[in-house]
Amino acid sequence: MNNYETTKEDEYVSIQYKLSDEELLIGNMTKYFLINKKKSFQINLVGFIPLINMTNAHHMLTYICEEPAEKKLFWSGNTICNGEQTIIHGWSKNAPPFILPKDVGFAVGRNTPYKYIVVNIHYFSLLKNDYSGNQLILTHKSRKSYAGVILSGTNQIYLKENTQTIRTPFSCQYKGPTISIFAASVHTHQWGRVNSLYRVHDYEISLIIKMNPQNPQSFYRLLLPVEIKNNDYIIGQCVYDNNLDKTIHIGETHNDEMCNIYAMYSYNLSQKSINNPPPFPLCWDNAVSQMANLIPEDSIIPPLKLNYINQTTDDEQYISYVKHSMNSSRDLPIKIFNQQNYFIIIITILISFLILLIIGRCMGNLQYFSYMRHGDIINRRKGFQILKQSSDQENDLLD
Repeated sequence: MNNYETTKEDEYVSIQYKLSDEELLIGNMTKYFLINKKKSFQINLVGFIPLINMTNAHHMLTYICEEPAEKKLFWSGNTICNGEQTIIHGWSKNAPPFILPKDVGFAVGRNTPYKYIVVNIHYFSLLKNDYSGNQLILTHKSRKSYAGVILSGTNQIYLKENTQTIRTPFSCQYKGPTISIFAASVHTHQWGRVNSLYRVHDYEISLIIKMNPQNPQSFYRLLLPVEIKNNDYIIGQCVYDNNLDKTIHIGETHNDEMCNIYAMYSYNLSQKSINNPPPFPLCWDNAVSQMANLIPEDSIIPPLKLNYINQTTDDEQYISYVKHSMNSSRDLPIKIFNQQNYFIIIITILISFLILLIIGRCMGNLQYFSYMRHGDIINRRKGFQILKQSSDQENDLLD
């Protein structure tokens, strides 16, 4: 958004971005560049970095679209796209950034149906001077697998007053090529207790995700991907507690409820043409109710901690924060390392310093260098600063 002012509570506002006419992928990359709005850089993706705060917005969804619903730069209402569309990211409750696995990406731009990115924000209340949004960075580097998202859930939500443990099951049968779910996200409003999603293969049930929707809502990586094959079943439910003296129904405002679980998956490039949309984007309502009866009894119990979803332990994220220039009241992540790369960088910096020290002594003219974050070098000799981007070295380190 650009200095946006809402006109009512629970306003839905969308902003569009037209992609350049070239083949692009949204996926994990390990190259980093500083962004200068006055110049044009080729930018590689580090992930989805939400530029938003839960005091302003209830949630934010990011779509790739064939056409935006409106020709305007931004518009109010719940219409998002025309033609083909796919949700690629969701955010709520100050959730952290999300990074796709290596060699997986969303294909957009030329030779795909997706020519636009549309970000839809559900605002809480009246506010002025809002600059919320989502930072996406694209890459030209090819990927071994494409990414897609299944939206699952139900509209059958009726939360009777002063009632606990209200279940809203949903189910469907998967038809399509084999896919591998590697991340998931859940969404309800304030009455949600726990959301869960399962796969049924040959009548054996496997957990995909079980999560408390009152925790920060974003995609979280799974320790082990869950493979979904043709004719498998996907089942799940949302569980609610209503302590109010009124009935709660499904709706779009924060005074209503929703039941959503997003499952992000990968599939082989040979299985689907890049010109076609991803397989199976929707699993909605209780189409195969007899299979929903297999949902385990412990699905009503929320997990004790976030890690119950089996988030990867070898991809621990180290996030450094800076004050966002447009919304200075909050901290925003700008760069993410995993643990292995963190130690590699430290070791390489030490080795580089020793090499510079030896070279300097041999030349009889020692220059003092300090390594800065992002691989920049500051030359402090003679009282001035020269910033140099050691991109080749950093790319070698972070690939």
